[in-house]
Amino acid sequence: MSKPLFFIHPPKCGGSTVISFFDLNLDRDKFINFVWGGVSQEKTRERFLASGIGGGHDPIGIHRDLKMPLEYCSILREPLSRQTSHYWFARNGKNGGVARGVSVSEAEALAQGGELSLDDWVGESCGGKNLFVQMLSGHGRVNRESLEIAIENVRQHIPTVGLCEDMSDFLLRLCGRTGMRLPFFIRTNVTEGVPKERSPLSERAREKFVEDNHLDYELYQYVCDEIARERESYGAIYTQAIEAVRQIQRRIDALDNPYIYTGKSNMFGFDENHLRMVREVATSADLSPIDAYIELAQSRRRECGDLFDGFVDAVNDDMVHGWAVNLSVPDKCVPIEIWVREKLVATTLTGNPRPDVAAAGYASERCGFAVRLPEEAQEGFRVKIAGSAQTIRSAGTWQRGWHVA
Repeated sequence: MSKPLFFIHPPKCGGSTVISFFDLNLDRDKFINFVWGGVSQEKTRERFLASGIGGGHDPIGIHRDLKMPLEYCSILREPLSRQTSHYWFARNGKNGGVARGVSVSEAEALAQGGELSLDDWVGESCGGKNLFVQMLSGHGRVNRESLEIAIENVRQHIPTVGLCEDMSDFLLRLCGRTGMRLPFFIRTNVTEGVPKERSPLSERAREKFVEDNHLDYELYQYVCDEIARERESYGAIYTQAIEAVRQIQRRIDALDNPYIYTGKSNMFGFDENHLRMVREVATSADLSPIDAYIELAQSRRRECGDLFDGFVDAVNDDMVHGWAVNLSVPDKCVPIEIWVREKLVATTLTGNPRPDVAAAGYASERCGFAVRLPEEAQEGFRVKIAGSAQTIRSAGTWQRGWHVA
């Protein structure tokens, strides 16, 4: 891989299981969990640069914090299934994680104490509405534009998105993208103690959840459709490879698994002896159909779009001042646009000296911009990067005053 890989892991979408895939393909503990509390950002950055693989419950945008270009991957799950799984996970104390000191939200604490019902949890979308769109757009508050940006991010910056419902497909395609050779996993941190006859979910709560999370459902369907198109484009090569993966995975699933109901692997890693046993099962089989798919996928590999960071520093009645850096190609000028509603009213390029930005750790000093505001922008405008769904910070909408609305 030419750039470090960051795994965007929405809660209760099989992320711990995905981490086992990385441990099987790389040395143990190469996957860097991004947990900022108590760990300096610079230390995490150093470890991530050394390993090249990491991730966490972070939305797209970590490239800004690290001041470097990344490649992203992610995984989704049918939204209602994810929501109900999260409820039972909270209800049982996160598979014992709470007793080990894992943090909980107020809603999770109420669920664990039996004071929050499944109907309440689902009907109120506890944990956040349209979580997938939040994480793949980078927006804390989402709308239709956020969905469009999330889809554009999938197209440009998250070339491998999988489904929790079909882990083997996701990991096979991730191997095709990264060149890793073993698309297998150890089922990990599955929610324990889910009632065989689950508490019935009322139709009212179900309908409200679907309505409140309709953007997530649209994003989920878009990803499902894209995966189907990608599979079809590989024809028999994919079909033969995924059948081989599923056969080998069934043998792995038959092994004794000490991790299935625990998240301890996230904190302490997988035991090397167990990883070795799983690798032996995998490599003792005929991997040639899988290798053929990976080789073809690597030959079709496309580069991701450029990643940016920047900031609007100041606005007055005449000028907008700020900076923007192309993290993928730092010496390249960034085209800046000023928009009033749906109309482009002004453009410029970065190139002004900004030694303060370089001193902050960015790889470009000539990244400043200053653009004159036309009269029609006096009632409000937004700053955009031309040709990109990404935005710089404090991009607006700016209202007369001048302040960000």
